[in-house]
Parts: sequence; C-alpha cells; structure tokens
Amino acid sequence: MPILGLIAGNRSFPLHVARAAKTQGYEVVAVGVKEETDPGLEREVSRMHWLTFSEIGKIPDLLRQAQAKEVLLAGQIRPERLLEGEGKPDGMLQQLLRLIPDRSGASAMKMAVRYLESLGFKVLHSGTFLKEWIPAGGVLTRRAPTDEERADALFGLKIARQLAALGIGQTVVARRKAVVAVEAMEGTDEAIRRAARVAGPGCVVAKACEPDHDMRFDIPVVGETTLRAMEQAQARCLGVEAGRVLFFNAPELVAEADRKNLTLMAV
Repeated sequence: MPILGLIAGNRSFPLHVARAAKTQGYEVVAVGVKEETDPGLEREVSRMHWLTFSEIGKIPDLLRQAQAKEVLLAGQIRPERLLEGEGKPDGMLQQLLRLIPDRSGASAMKMAVRYLESLGFKVLHSGTFLKEWIPAGGVLTRRAPTDEERADALFGLKIARQLAALGIGQTVVARRKAVVAVEAMEGTDEAIRRAARVAGPGCVVAKACEPDHDMRFDIPVVGETTLRAMEQAQARCLGVEAGRVLFFNAPELVAEADRKNLTLMAV
C-alpha cells in the first residue's frame, strides 16, 4: 500500500484529502501544526504528528521515518504566522526563512515545495484525490448570471489573475466593472464583507490564480463559508477559473448555492 505524507494546514481541506486518499488505496500519515490543523484529522489518518509552527523544519525527517515518498500539502497556515516570529524557529526553518525573498505565504510555500523535492519527495498536485471537485466549466447552479454579472465576473477574473501574479491574493470583488475590494492577508470571505460595506448589494466575486500557478500548493478553494459571506453581502454571483479552483464537497456546495439562489460559474 502506498504511503501519502499529508502536510496539513487549517480548515477542512486536509480532512477531505485524507478521506479521499484512503478510498483510493493510500495509507495516510499526517503532520499537523498546533493551533492551525483541525484536531479531527487525527481520526482520519493512520499516524498523526503534531508540531508547533517553529518546529516545522522537522517535517522531512518525520516523513522519511514514515517511508512516505509522495507528499501533498493541503490547507493553509495563517500568513500572519510568518510575521509574528512565533517562538525560536529550529535550524532548518531558520535557513528556509532566510532564503525566501519576502514573508508572503506564496513565497514560503514555493520554497517548501522546492526543498521537499530536493530531498527526493514527490510533491503532488493539491487536488490529486479530489479532481471531481474542480469544475471544468459552465454555470453550475440553477440560477444563471445576468449579463451584467457575467461581465463583472470576466472583468474580475482578469484583475484577479494579475493580483495573484503579484502574490497579493486570489479574489477580486467587482461591481459594474469597477474593483470594489481585493483579497489580501484577511482572506476571501472578509474581502466579500468589506465590498458590501463599500458598495452595497449586487457585487460579483471572482476567484483565480496566476497563469503559471503551481497547483502543488495554495490551490484556490471555495467553501460553505464563502457562500455564507456572499449571502450576507447580497452578492449573487461567483465566477472562478475553470479547472483551477476546487469547490469543497462540490455537489453539496452547488445544492446549497441553489437554496440560497446564488450563481456559481466556472469560466
């Protein structure tokens, strides 16, 4: 049985990956970060290792001990952790932090992937075990976008790609082809709420990634909390890049969007 080394960040993505990998014949060994990773992950894997953020330089040794040759990164570590300087990083983490050009999450993850590969691990596409949750294109919900919403979604996606290429964020909220809010460190849901405070109802949410985005980390995701934020903000339409954004529990998410009379579309 192949062994998957799962490096787990926050929220529910790591749990979904663990469950899907097991159904596809993998034994899953996970490394989680205290105060970030969902403790429930421990029930989904055969072995679980817990580290503080300052100890994450130990991850390669733990994966070697588990005899994991394939590694998947799922979930984020809050970007502000890179700013806080929490604890005293171990020697390996200190070396890696010195090598990254800035303290953005994208730079840190790119360095982590390169480092793992240099040690002989095969780092998998984040959506390897959940490909059916990555929509290939089209309107996914019963409610179709209005002409104005479609135009705003296309406009927002164009800006979102540029935003992502600069390492700032992956989400733009637009209205009448004007940028109302962009995502930074606060995340997608807060950007949506901020847009509602600025422009009121009727905004359109667009989520994309940079053209050459490495899907082995930080794959754009949409979940139930985003739908909730849209409903609260009276934003009726969400447009994403086809084949490049993952919808958590896609069938259930689309059904929930239908109940809320929202539009989900992949362009």
